[in-house]
Amino acid sequence: MAYYAYLFEAKSIQSYIFATNKLKEIIGGSELIERLTANDGLLRQTLISLGLEEDADIRLSRCGGAAFYAFSENEKNLKKLANLWPLVFRQYAPDMEFIHAMAEGEKAVDAFKTAHDALMADRNRPKVKLPQAGVYTLRFGRTGEPVTDCKGTGEKRECFDQITLRKRAFSNSEALAQRVMWDSHRGEWPVNLTPEEGQDGKNLPFTNDNRLVGLIHADGNGFGQLLMDLKDNVDKKIITNEQYIDVFRNISESIKTATEAAAANAVSKVLFPKMDGGLFPARPIVLGGDDLTMIVRADLALPFTQAFLKAFEQESHNQFELLRSNYPNLKGIIPERLTACAGIVYAKSSQPFSLLHDLAEGLCKHTKTIAKRSDNLLGKQVPSPLTFYRVTTSLIDDFKDILKNELTTRNICLSRGCYTLDAHDKLPNLPDLLALQVFLAKSEVSRGALRQVTGLLHQSPEQAQRRYERWKEVMQDRDQNNWNTFNELFRKLSEPKSDFDVNHKQAVPFEDVLSLSAVSNVDVLNTAEGANA
Repeated sequence: MAYYAYLFEAKSIQSYIFATNKLKEIIGGSELIERLTANDGLLRQTLISLGLEEDADIRLSRCGGAAFYAFSENEKNLKKLANLWPLVFRQYAPDMEFIHAMAEGEKAVDAFKTAHDALMADRNRPKVKLPQAGVYTLRFGRTGEPVTDCKGTGEKRECFDQITLRKRAFSNSEALAQRVMWDSHRGEWPVNLTPEEGQDGKNLPFTNDNRLVGLIHADGNGFGQLLMDLKDNVDKKIITNEQYIDVFRNISESIKTATEAAAANAVSKVLFPKMDGGLFPARPIVLGGDDLTMIVRADLALPFTQAFLKAFEQESHNQFELLRSNYPNLKGIIPERLTACAGIVYAKSSQPFSLLHDLAEGLCKHTKTIAKRSDNLLGKQVPSPLTFYRVTTSLIDDFKDILKNELTTRNICLSRGCYTLDAHDKLPNLPDLLALQVFLAKSEVSRGALRQVTGLLHQSPEQAQRRYERWKEVMQDRDQNNWNTFNELFRKLSEPKSDFDVNHKQAVPFEDVLSLSAVSNVDVLNTAEGANA
C-alpha cells in the first residue's frame, strides 16, 4: 500500500513579522503566525471544511512554527488538502513566502524523502506577488506596498496595505501570551514601548528612564542533528514504518513543550515579580519549536535569558526522559537534554526592530559558532552560552563588522562575546562577569577609570596603557585587596589570562561590563541568582 506526503513550510517568518517598526503590528504578525497551526487555527479549520479528520484521514508528523508535514494512505484526501491549502494560506497571510510539495512512496518515510527533495527544489521557483502594483498605484508610506483599504475620514483618514491590515486584525489575539505564560492574557503584555504613548491610560513599565530595551533571540542546539540521527535510524530500520510518523511528531511536540515551559519558568521567576500596574515589563514576539524572541526591559533581559536557558536544559531533559520510556528502541539515539544559545541586543526603544532582530540573530549565530567548537564542548554536549551587545550608534551593522570595526583596536578586542552560564575551562562565564560589574559599581573611580581606558584605546593604545598603569597604582595605594580582586576577575575573563598589555593580542571584557552598567544592571547579580535558584 502506497503512502502520500504533503509538506508545507512558510519562509522568512521573522522578516514578515518585523517588516514594521510598530509594536502593535509586530504583535499582530506574531499572533497571525501563532494561529496558523494552533489547535483551533487555520490548518484545523481547513481540515474540518474538507471533511477530513486528523489522525484518521490525515496524520501529521510536524505541526508548528508555520509548517506541517501531512501523511495519508488515501491520495484523494491529501490532494484535497494540497489543492486548497495554498489558496487559503495566501488569503490568510498575504505575501508571506512559502514552499510546498507532495509525493508518493512505498512507505511513509519514502514519501517524505521524495516530497522533501521536491520541497527544497521549490525554493528556487519564483512566486507571484499579489496584488501587482502599477506606476500610478497608491502605496503605503511605511512599507512601500500598494494600498488596499483606507480607514477613517478627513484628517484622520489612513490608508494601509493588505499585509498591515491583516497584522492589525490579529493584534488583539492572545494565543501567544497564553503559550508564554499559560494563565496570562493579552492585557498583561504591553503594546507600546514608549511611556508617552501609554497603554489604556497606564504608565508603561517597559522601559526605565534610559528607555533601553533588550531584544532577545534564543535558539536550541542539536535539534536538527537529532532529526538527522532519527532519519538515519529509519534507514537502518531501528524505527519502523509504523512508528515513523508518531516518533517525529512526538519529538517535535516535546521540543515545543520544553520551550514553552522554559519561557513560562523564566517569566514567573524574573518578570512576574517586576510587574507594574498589572503589566509585564516585556513582550513575547516568537515562541515556536526551539526558538524564542522577546523584547524585555533592559535591566531584566540578561537574568531572563539566563533563566530561560537554564530552564530549557531541564525541561528538555524531562521531555526526553518521557520519550525514552515510550520508545525503548531509541534510548541510544535521544540525547539526555538539549541546550540553547542566545543573543541580546540592548538599544533605545525607538530603534528599528527589524535591524535589532537581525543583529540579535547574528549574536546568536556567533555564540553557536564558538560554542560548537570541539574544544568548547562539554563532552559531546554544546554548552548554553549567550552574547550581548549595546547599540550606541545610529547605524546598526552586522555583528561581524561590529566586532571588527567597533570592538577591536589594534591588538585588543574589547569584548569576550560568548559567556557560559557556569564555569567553563575555555570560555568566560557570566558569574565572573557579574562579579566584576558589582565590584566596579562600588567605586565610581574604578568604573570611570575603566571607561577612560576603553575610550583611549580607540584613539591611542599607548595612552590607554599609561592610563591603565596609573589606575593600577592608585588602586594599589588605596587598597591592595581591591586591586587583587579586580586583577583576579580580569584575568579569569581575559584571553590570554594575563595582565593588560596593548602590545600583545588579547580579548578583554571592558565593553561587556560597561554595557551591563549602562543598562542599569547594577543589581543584576542578585536578580540572576534568584532566577537560577
